[in-house]
Amino acid sequence: MSDNLQEGIYFRHGERPGNCWRLLMLNIADNTTPDAARESIEKVWAMLTRLRQGIVGDLNPTQPRPGDPSPVTVPSGDLTCLIGYGARLFNVAAHALPLIRNAPRPPLLTAFRTTSSNTPFRSLNWEPLEDRQHQDTDIVLQFIANTELAVNRAIVEVAKLISEQSLPLRIVNFFTGFNRDDRRSWIDFHDGVNTMTPEQRQLVIELTDNTDTPWLLGGTFLAFLRCAVDLSVWRGLPREQQEFMVGRDKLTGCPLVLVTTLADGTQVAEKMAGCPMTGTIPTPPPQGYVDPVTPADPLLRSSHIHRANVNRTADPREHSANRVYRQGYEFLECRADGRLALGLNFVSFQFDPGRVADILNRLPFWLGAVNFGGDPPSARILSLLAGGYYAVPPKAEPFPGAVLFE
Repeated sequence: MSDNLQEGIYFRHGERPGNCWRLLMLNIADNTTPDAARESIEKVWAMLTRLRQGIVGDLNPTQPRPGDPSPVTVPSGDLTCLIGYGARLFNVAAHALPLIRNAPRPPLLTAFRTTSSNTPFRSLNWEPLEDRQHQDTDIVLQFIANTELAVNRAIVEVAKLISEQSLPLRIVNFFTGFNRDDRRSWIDFHDGVNTMTPEQRQLVIELTDNTDTPWLLGGTFLAFLRCAVDLSVWRGLPREQQEFMVGRDKLTGCPLVLVTTLADGTQVAEKMAGCPMTGTIPTPPPQGYVDPVTPADPLLRSSHIHRANVNRTADPREHSANRVYRQGYEFLECRADGRLALGLNFVSFQFDPGRVADILNRLPFWLGAVNFGGDPPSARILSLLAGGYYAVPPKAEPFPGAVLFE
């Protein structure tokens, strides 16, 4: 498959995301000209390109001493770097000097609404204001690597460069995440089981028809949701109820096909016959168990695995399919009062970010009516800490998106 998508989108054959993830949020300082913004981003991108080769600035001085080795390299951790641009960059009210002169904002690129408790999605509520981490920014940099050192060093090197060269950039925040080798989530169920083929993934990721914003042609959109999981609510549900909400057996990962109500009112779920899953997912997993046929049982039809992928027969690029490519990263933090904050960084790529909004807003069969699974709808398992949509232009020199500032 040929494409010009930036690295850090792991959809190609044989590619697997690194274990560690960071999303660095940057704003461009007030009174910065487009030329100065372009020059500062170019310097950051050039530094990151060297860092991907294991070349750290302070270990390779511009005026080395006689006998100094050159270059001095460190393990790169297979670092990948991706840059995206938010709606704030195009907002003239957010900048004293307009930064974007000739490149229009993509109509699909919008800021998140935070004006009420249940926006931007119908049933995915914001966390209380004191815990919320959201802020729309001009730029995001995604770092993925096999080691925490590699992704953390990328953030530190950006901060050092901004300070050293007085670049008109300001770090707003960064978010952390990690991959799990058990292929499960904080709610203990298998996660990321139902994935598309690499060919299908490229179809839903890459923007191939865009006359309004030609600078984004061949690129994609990044949709980011940082979702907190309320374990106290989740663990208060019996295992059977959890399984009905997810649509799979908790221990094996086998899809459920039928729920029988016994004489005493107890509900018992039946697993799909012949399921080879025994707590670990085979490689490759049988497609019939990964993406099971929608069951006739109404309770299981309302489960998460069927609500998140309602139209299974449509071409993945059709709007009715609402397919997105997701790379999920768990997180764990401690708040000031000692409470644990944990959950999922929902990181997805698609040619239309409206697909994520559609999945989380549409009624009655998609996720608009529920917070997580299907039953009970009153169980609020997830809440939103931060999020945003970002345009991710294709690879280009001297950096992706440089044409925006010309």
